[in-house]
Amino acid sequence: MSGLLVAVGTAAPDPGVGAAWDRTRGFGGEVAELRPVGEAVMGVARRDWQAAPDLAGRSLLVDDGEIVVAADATLYGHDALADALNARGEAPRGPDPGHWIAAAWRAWGPGLVDHLLGDYAFVLLERPTGRLLAARDPMGNRPLFHARRGSALALGSSSRALALWRGTPGELDVATLGAQVAGTLLSMGTSTVYAGVEALRPGFLLERDGARVSVRRFWAPPADPDPRPLPLDEAAEAFREVLSRAVGDRLGHGATSVWMSGGWDSTAVFGTGRALGADLRPVSIRYPPDDPGHEDPWIEATAGRWDTPVEWIDSGDIPLLDGLERRAADADEPPAHLYELWNAALARGSRRVGARIALDGCGGDNLFQVSDVVLADALRSGRLPTAARLARARRSLGWRYLARHALIPLAPPSLLRAVEQATGRNVPRHHMELARTPWVSEGFVRRHGLRERDLTVLRELSAGSHAQAENMLFVSLPALAWGGAYMRGVLLREGVEARSPLLDRRVVDFALRRPVSDRVAAAETKMLLRKAVEGWVPDEVLAPRSHRTGVTAGYSVRRFRDELPILLEAVEAAPLRVAELGIVDAVGFGEAVERWRSGAGDHLRSDLFATLRVEFWLRGQDGA
Repeated sequence: MSGLLVAVGTAAPDPGVGAAWDRTRGFGGEVAELRPVGEAVMGVARRDWQAAPDLAGRSLLVDDGEIVVAADATLYGHDALADALNARGEAPRGPDPGHWIAAAWRAWGPGLVDHLLGDYAFVLLERPTGRLLAARDPMGNRPLFHARRGSALALGSSSRALALWRGTPGELDVATLGAQVAGTLLSMGTSTVYAGVEALRPGFLLERDGARVSVRRFWAPPADPDPRPLPLDEAAEAFREVLSRAVGDRLGHGATSVWMSGGWDSTAVFGTGRALGADLRPVSIRYPPDDPGHEDPWIEATAGRWDTPVEWIDSGDIPLLDGLERRAADADEPPAHLYELWNAALARGSRRVGARIALDGCGGDNLFQVSDVVLADALRSGRLPTAARLARARRSLGWRYLARHALIPLAPPSLLRAVEQATGRNVPRHHMELARTPWVSEGFVRRHGLRERDLTVLRELSAGSHAQAENMLFVSLPALAWGGAYMRGVLLREGVEARSPLLDRRVVDFALRRPVSDRVAAAETKMLLRKAVEGWVPDEVLAPRSHRTGVTAGYSVRRFRDELPILLEAVEAAPLRVAELGIVDAVGFGEAVERWRSGAGDHLRSDLFATLRVEFWLRGQDGA
């Protein structure tokens, strides 16, 4: 992961570029290059350890005379890309990602993004025409922001750097800050906390041609499953090949770690890599035997199948909230992830086993299972016995849960609004809509349209079934990329690059073209994934389970009990900035804190974290 900064259409010298570059260098690392390119200034900064050929490579700015590329990229599928380039009479003029991107531009122009596989954000400038293209991969694994200042345009990896370039770091987007407190996060990633600085969404590209700047989507998840799908056994064989390519492309030249739980996703990645003969080293977190996160038997069985030792990390040694006040104040934006330090501990485990690259199981839940919205699909298609059977299996969850998944997806929005008006209570308008933090001002939510922001994103993708639309959303929600890109920056500082084979575009396309019945059938889920890795992962690990395992709730409750009191002392020492901005009702927040202190508010811990991260970030900006 590198730090990028490109400013075009700005007169030199530009003090804004200097301030932005200082921030970008802090984001990127020790090795850096910034220089003028025609009417633009382009720069790349990265850590020195990333110069390895299986990481970013030695090139910073790639300049072949006509094309200059600033890239934060790891590309996969080199053999297929090389064949496609050769067919167009092109070839990369060097080994690093920027060289491949330049060659793809020469071959296909803006259509190059249809041929790239990988984790990337890049900006490309064509010297003779001054034409600029920027793109971000469909999963949004690397951040990229853009901002305007008059007719000038800047793009970069750091939102704060672009606010400094504009000269407006103190002009905040209060609605976005409020969304982070309120927990209306599904739209996060479409805006930033800095007014005038926007994120380029995953799967989108930005073009500048003369004075015209346009942004458009170049990838969306498949909406239609194959009308004549292969039987599951045959599909699993085909998918095994796809998964093998996705894992194999992400392996390092030396040892590669796998962050392995006892679930089906990371064990599938590990088993696939070991079947390829890779030197994979599992890094796992150990929870007490009575903890709902305890999965030691499945982890040990999977590692034992390949005679591989596990690098264990004791969950009792991992803090959760430690240093939140300082971390928030130093960050470009409020911390995006409660489990930041948990992930950092895994990264340090990777370094202990000699790995710079860590594979994870992210994407398994997104692609290979689906929620009980299948109830709504059964009702809509008239499969009443199926709907009744599913409802009986879930009746212990209560009628509200069943209504949310079975009826709300089928109800017209006008009916839901009428029910809301008649009852005077918020009625969910989408089964994936998130509950709001209870002490956030209802007036603030209405004034800034926070609910509508989320609902717009939830409704932007449609498919033939609610289940298919849900899986499409699970791999394209801006919030997922917002959190993922933030976490990759955290891991970068630990000296590790995280890669997610299950979010490979080939895997995504294959999985979403399979019928929903591959993802859920009665009480079973993830049938395609489990079938594909039979023999590579022990049968007892792949077998159905009577209850969900690997849950981190016990760990987070314990850590909150140990660590939150210190943070609350810091919060209560000064007036709440989030209350002064009208986001939070200070009385309601205080009452919630007292409920937590009394032992009756453990369920509020995520909401408390959402408030604290923004409060500490605001105080940090005041200090700056």
